[in-house]
Amino acid sequence: MHKNFLLLFILVHILLAISFLSDLPFWVMFTISFFLLSIAAIRYGKFDTKTISISNTAIAILSGLLMYGLFFTGKIGSELVFPNVLTDVADLYMKVQPQLTWHYVVLFLIIIPGEELFWRGYIQKKVENHFENKLLVIVISSLLYMSANMYTFNPLFLLATFAGGVVWGTLYMWNRNILLTILSHLVFNLFFLVLYPIF
Repeated sequence: MHKNFLLLFILVHILLAISFLSDLPFWVMFTISFFLLSIAAIRYGKFDTKTISISNTAIAILSGLLMYGLFFTGKIGSELVFPNVLTDVADLYMKVQPQLTWHYVVLFLIIIPGEELFWRGYIQKKVENHFENKLLVIVISSLLYMSANMYTFNPLFLLATFAGGVVWGTLYMWNRNILLTILSHLVFNLFFLVLYPIF
């Protein structure tokens, strides 16, 4: 892998470790983290932005709703099988749940676009340069995405992160438009954290 790839992968681990583990305000650190990662992704990445149509826009929106449905179903199943672990997930989401107006602003304008620019637009594209098998690219990229969230120390959250990586990675691989993966992620978080929070 390219030197910049390795350095940025180490950087995202450092930034998210500080965000989740330090006593610094989570929303301040998380916003700074993805602002910096967005700049790095734009500087060193090359994003696909094919023509947006009504059909692929609809698919992007539906994929965001699908992710919400998967999380909702997963939560119900986890209540039956892993009630103790689910309590830890609920505590984690209380930490990351937007509380103030500026939290919502940075969530939709910086954090979500930043995640997609970095993980799908930069990381997945770099992985794709080294592997021809598209499924393998999506799995590896999703595992890398999951690994950076290991500092939550929550297995269910990591599984959810991997699932998100697969869905958004597949969407980006299919439509080749980073704007549509951002839209899908925005729709998911709109329902998950704002309109109909699961926790």
